Formats: sequence, structure tokens, C-alpha cells
Amino acid sequence: SMLCNEWESVMATETKCCREALQHHMCCCVCHKYGNDEQCRFLFPHEVINISYYDEESKSIALKCHDSMVNYYNPSILVFCRHNHNIRCILSGKATMFYITDYITKMDLKTHEMLSLM
Repeated sequence: SMLCNEWESVMATETKCCREALQHHMCCCVCHKYGNDEQCRFLFPHEVINISYYDEESKSIALKCHDSMVNYYNPSILVFCRHNHNIRCILSGKATMFYITDYITKMDLKTHEMLSLM
């Protein structure tokens, strides 16, 4: 029990340190590529949401968000891997394929240009 309490305390401290160092978004020129002059293309700032919930109307999950400038993250991945990441719920197989392909290749192709390659 004491070991468990110590573990939870260390984990909470490490999560806080890593979140502040790795997950906090600061807008820069990359955020405004492709003509997004008014809004960050990574959709920052996020809406502050006190508790996660499922939105029946949009069929989407709204994740808890206490800081509008922090990426959505998994505490275990954050602490043990010590790198920034962004947790997203992508429900469509095609959307998943395009997201991963775009992320890996970092190409400046638009979706219609990507489709023409397939």
C-alpha cells in the first residue's frame, strides 16, 4: 500500500513535468501553412472540457481538456516514452490510412492529390 502510494505520487509528478515540457503547444509559422492565417491548423486552442463525454449528435468523443494549449495525451506513454504525442480517435478506416500516410510522409499533398495516386 505504501509502495503503491509512492508509485502514484511519482507518476503524478513525472506526468506533470513531462506534460509541461513536451505536450504544451506554442503556435509558430508551421501552424499557419496552407492559408490558415486566422486559426492554428492543429486546432489550438482546444475547448476546455471538464469531463470526457460522447456526443450523440456528432457521433464523436469529446476528451477531457483542462488546458486549451496541451495536446491530448496518455500519461503512461508520456512518462515512459518521454516524447510528445497526440491521442486522436479516428473511427474511419480511410481516415486512419490518410492520417498515418500524411504523417509519415509529411508530404504537402492535398487529399484529392493523394487519392489520384491510389
